Amino acid sequence: MNKTLENLQKEIIFEVKKGYPILLSGAVVFLIFTLMPLVFPIEAVRLIWIFGLGVIFPIGIFISKILGVNLFSTDNPLGTLGGIVAAPQAFYIPVFIIVYMKIPEYLPFTIGLLAGSHFLPYIWIYKSKAYLFVTLGTCLSALILGGFLVDQAFTLVPLAISIVYGMGVLLILKELKVSLV
Repeated sequence: MNKTLENLQKEIIFEVKKGYPILLSGAVVFLIFTLMPLVFPIEAVRLIWIFGLGVIFPIGIFISKILGVNLFSTDNPLGTLGGIVAAPQAFYIPVFIIVYMKIPEYLPFTIGLLAGSHFLPYIWIYKSKAYLFVTLGTCLSALILGGFLVDQAFTLVPLAISIVYGMGVLLILKELKVSLV
C-alpha cells in the first residue's frame, strides 16, 4: 500500500518523537561548554569545542535508548531524509578548524550559526514550529553574542544555545502531547 506524504510525516513524528533526544543532548553538551572557560585555559576550550561537538550525536542516541525513542526510522523515507539533512554537519569540521587556526575567537559565532541553520529542514519534516524557534534562537544568539560580545562568547554563546535547545525540547514535547490528543 502506498502511503501519502502526510502519513509518512505522522509516522516519523510518532516514531522518532521529532528527534528531541538529540536536542536534549546538545543542551547538555553546550551547558558543559559554558563551564569550560572556568576550568580550562581558552586554548584548550577552543579545541574542546571542535572535538566536543562530536559527542552530541552519540549521547543523543544513548538518551533515546533510555527514553525508548527510535531515532533510526529505516522503514520511512523521511527518516532517511532526516539523516541526509544532518550529515552535512560533518563537512563543517574543516570550517571549524580553519576558524580555530585563523580567528579562534569566532568559533562560537561560526559553530552557533552553522549548527542552528541545520535545523531548518526539520520544521517541515516534523511539522514543528519548535524547530523554527531552535533555528532562529540558535542563529540569532550566535550572531549577537558571538559577533558582538566576542570576549565573552565562549561562555555566553553556549549558555544561550543550551537554553534555546532546552526550550526547544519543551516545545517539542508540548507539540507531541498535542498531536496525541
